[in-house]
Amino acid sequence: MQHILIANRAAIAVRAARTCRSLGLETTALCAATDTQDTHAAWAHHTVSVEGYGLPDTYDSAERVLSAVRRSGVDCVYPGYGSLAENADFVAGLEALGVTFVGPSAAALRLAGSKAAAVEAAHRIGVPVLPHASARGRDEVLARVREVGLPAVLKPEYGYGGQEVRIARSAEDVERALAAGGADTSWYIEKYLTVNRVIGVTLAVDHHGTVIPLGERESLLVADGLKLLEASPVQGVGADTLAALRADAARVAEAFGLRNVMTVEFIVGPDRYYFLEVNGRLPLAYQMSERQTGIDLVGLQLRIARGEHISPDDVRVDRARHCLEARLFTHPQELAGFPEVGKLDHFELADTEGVSYAWSVDPQRPVTYELILAQALADGTDRPAAARLVRKALEASRVDGLRCYVEEITQRLNDEC
Repeated sequence: MQHILIANRAAIAVRAARTCRSLGLETTALCAATDTQDTHAAWAHHTVSVEGYGLPDTYDSAERVLSAVRRSGVDCVYPGYGSLAENADFVAGLEALGVTFVGPSAAALRLAGSKAAAVEAAHRIGVPVLPHASARGRDEVLARVREVGLPAVLKPEYGYGGQEVRIARSAEDVERALAAGGADTSWYIEKYLTVNRVIGVTLAVDHHGTVIPLGERESLLVADGLKLLEASPVQGVGADTLAALRADAARVAEAFGLRNVMTVEFIVGPDRYYFLEVNGRLPLAYQMSERQTGIDLVGLQLRIARGEHISPDDVRVDRARHCLEARLFTHPQELAGFPEVGKLDHFELADTEGVSYAWSVDPQRPVTYELILAQALADGTDRPAAARLVRKALEASRVDGLRCYVEEITQRLNDEC
């Protein structure tokens, strides 16, 4: 692990390059020839280009990134977050090349990537799961929905990112989901709890099987399948339940054979919790864990990939430190013509004491690949204090030209202040 290909772009690629440099590692940046916002390239020692247009055809293309790996002569690939980070076929390709992947094995990712297989695996080790089924084709899906019962959640079996998740409260909703998803889609169907919370338990597991807790967080605002606002620590959930969530998250990680950094997500209802899914990658909210632990999570990932033994005594989660992060996702309707070029008329993030940003946008360049324009993070002695800081920062910032949920986020923050 001396020469790292950073198989991502934007803010996480910048962060990865900076951490690698601090460790004395050589870096190569992956750059799409059509990426007008390739500002991350300046932070790496070298660059390697991929052809194509749009994320699925460039940065998220296992075939094209594997070609870049071969051409660049790297001995390690760091994926950050994104669909490539959980692509089992991509990791299998790296394993065949003898190139280290900073993340779980192909076999572990294949299990975690199948929603039905993951739920069955969790069920086998005694972790609570919701009523569920898998189906393909209209008649089979309708039959399985009747068995699970309405309301139900319909998800593509191997979907990623939450944007194709649909809540069906009626047979008509199911028909609409099927029409939008396409005839060949394999669906995972799960009972929907009308009163629920999504809680993610982040942890790391080294190659010696040591589990390192990295904190928990909850989603405060989700729109269009996008987590716009998350907070840590979790509030309103009993200490016994949180302890059980942490224990079950560790059991899932071990049973799945997952190594490196991951998040195990649960649906928490009024009286019980249930396994939801595993994200076997660095979470978008990784900087919240960094604030609460004081460690560089990208550096931790590299250490684990290198085979180091990580002592749990070296990591302490400060759950008295309240963190809140807002994400300015580009609104999906702005990407309806993707990969057409968009433009930011104005992009200025306010310099607010106590608030840090993750971003890499150059407002002078056209926007083609930006799914997230910026992330704003604050911490405080309690959640209202952190919420007030983020709200102040967003209200003083100016982002014009592309919709990115600023109004929805600030309205929700009012409830937390």
